[in-house]
Amino acid sequence: QYQVAYWKTGSEMDFGMFGLGDFEVASMPYFGQTFSIYCLSPQDSASSGMSMPDAVAAVYGGSAIDTSILCAVNPLSVTLDEVGYQEVLAQKSASQMALFIERVANHMGATVPVTSVQNLNDLAQSVVDGTVNGGGGYSMGLLASYLGSRPDWIEFDSQAKCVANRNVPPSVIGSALGG
Repeated sequence: QYQVAYWKTGSEMDFGMFGLGDFEVASMPYFGQTFSIYCLSPQDSASSGMSMPDAVAAVYGGSAIDTSILCAVNPLSVTLDEVGYQEVLAQKSASQMALFIERVANHMGATVPVTSVQNLNDLAQSVVDGTVNGGGGYSMGLLASYLGSRPDWIEFDSQAKCVANRNVPPSVIGSALGG
């Protein structure tokens, strides 16, 4: 069973690989009502104490999921400003920060080639560690300024005229179009 059936009681609640976390990911309109959509929280097996998603992954020869990001803000959907930057930085996750930095670069008309992923990861790690900028850390403004200086490991499209956010939720596009 994928999710814990909260309406059940007793041992019936022992089933389900994921429970609901404490972070509201989005809200969803449904037949005139609005419902909260919560992040997922892995559940432990009552008998083994092992994380259910990890146990299923192990049985099928897969790898465990990174549960630290399940109830964290999504770096692909936060605002591209100081607030969004701080939300991602608060996670203290280099992989999440790398996604955010790459998204900022994309927004500036740039891409990170596969050959430069290590540079991206190194920058993200130093941002999270606070070791960039002479140990003074970064802000969104300093990050944007650095990326705008066109470091040689990022490819900028000289023909870029308008940059679109390809990760915007369809509901935002619909409301912008009056739908």
